[in-house]
Amino acid sequence: MALYAQLDRSAVEGLARRFGIGDITAFSVMDGGYANTSYCVETSSGRYVLTIFDQLSLKEVTNLANLLVYLTDQGIRTSQVVVPPKEPIVVLHNEKPVMLKRYIDGDDAADLTGNLLVRLGEEIARLHEMPAPSYLPQSFLYGRSHFPELTNSNLGHAYVDWLSEKSSYLQQRIPQHLPMALIHGDVFLDNIIVQGDQFMAIIDFEQACHYYRNFDLGMVIVGICRDRNGISFEKAGRFIRGYQKRITLQSIETETLKTFAVYAAVATSFWHFRQHHLRRPEPQLYDKHVEMQTLADIISKHPDSRFTELCAEKTTVATSGELA
Repeated sequence: MALYAQLDRSAVEGLARRFGIGDITAFSVMDGGYANTSYCVETSSGRYVLTIFDQLSLKEVTNLANLLVYLTDQGIRTSQVVVPPKEPIVVLHNEKPVMLKRYIDGDDAADLTGNLLVRLGEEIARLHEMPAPSYLPQSFLYGRSHFPELTNSNLGHAYVDWLSEKSSYLQQRIPQHLPMALIHGDVFLDNIIVQGDQFMAIIDFEQACHYYRNFDLGMVIVGICRDRNGISFEKAGRFIRGYQKRITLQSIETETLKTFAVYAAVATSFWHFRQHHLRRPEPQLYDKHVEMQTLADIISKHPDSRFTELCAEKTTVATSGELA
């Protein structure tokens, strides 16, 4: 992780006073985050996560904070924002937006199995049932509309040719008028908090937008339901089963589920390539895009029917000790 915004104790104490959370007893940099820096802050009133956003504007972070408040008010398990007593919900420090959230006890999920996958499916469906706030983007922040940043460039890299090919593949296979919803857009294991076998929260809604429901499903499949051979269809089946406890997928969604799994992998590879080659060049991360690029190719080779079958398994995929 790049440490974009390094704070000393004096700066953390000053921010703690602005948020009204008491005296600092300890603080430390947290792992993760490609576009921001987070600190775990302990005070006399509890534990918090202090995040300095390096690549988002004040307006974008304010929208994110308001979204998190909206989600928690609606019962979605996610980060709870702390509002400063005398300032707006997001403050500025050295011209960078800063947000404070309550610390969520638990751990990043190393893996999700069994009933946790079913539970995740239910939670994603609950998210999709909620009206999308008007301030959310109407397209995905590194979706197909952004691919021309590379495909129309003069960058002489084999990845650009591959992305052009995949962009054409998606253009041909994604129909118009698919169901849309408030989506998370980045459901990977490090954005899921668990405590033992208990689901605690989905975090990091920076990519949330009003977009295709199927994109979220595809992202969960590539972000959560993987194994050494590519996709774990057993895991994917459990997740889809949980989702369909609340939302029954339309036929046009089941028919394009594979396409959106490919799309999610392509979009993630695009983000890594653009980020580490162009926006914030880091030679040690130049190949970070390859994992998702390879996964997109693996998924493309599966028959569409392998994915449509997942959507018909909602009454046959059972977790251990659970009736189908």
